[in-house]
Amino acid sequence: MINNSNLIGPINGFEDSLAEEFKRYGEIISFNKDNNIFDPDEMLNWFYILISGKVKIFDINFQTDREQVVYLLARGDMYDLVTLLDGKLHNLASEVIESGEVVRFPIEKVREWMRVSVAFEQLIYRFVANQMRNIEELAIDLSLYETKERLLKLLLKNINSIEERGVDLLDKLSHTEIANLIGTVRHIIDRHLKSLKEDGIIDKKERKITLKNAQKALDMLTSY
Repeated sequence: MINNSNLIGPINGFEDSLAEEFKRYGEIISFNKDNNIFDPDEMLNWFYILISGKVKIFDINFQTDREQVVYLLARGDMYDLVTLLDGKLHNLASEVIESGEVVRFPIEKVREWMRVSVAFEQLIYRFVANQMRNIEELAIDLSLYETKERLLKLLLKNINSIEERGVDLLDKLSHTEIANLIGTVRHIIDRHLKSLKEDGIIDKKERKITLKNAQKALDMLTSY
């Protein structure tokens, strides 16, 4: 059973009866690189909301070893919304980027809550719509934009994540992991980050990237 302090983000502020259900059926689970709980088969039984940590959900072409990140999950994100709605196996790979904790719920209870609470159902659909927008944006970016433009958009999007959610999505990510977010390879990211640092747009120390001049980044993006 979870307590009130664990009713974070998405499941905070609901009516008392539903909040009691959250506390009764929610379970805190820790995860790390050696204990990756986000197995597709497990998604058929459980629904997760991240409290902390980062997890990438991706697919990979084993012939080329190229991978594409579909979701980068962080605090407040839900998984797996696809399996929740259609009840089918969602066969994507996962990798823990940063250790953390989730609240885990039986997926059938989450479906029941959607049926009995309009507010909870709307919450789920808002998250689904947000994921659809992100996937749509990714598809458009991969088709229409060059890698430097995609990197600039990612840096600006990360600023919004920091300001709105308090989550730095890029913190501690390697250049390879950043490349996988925007559908490119590490050496191209190396070159672009070096160029952006020389232009005074970013500051970079080890795996920490700081956007120093968001307006200049936006101006550069709109100039393409």
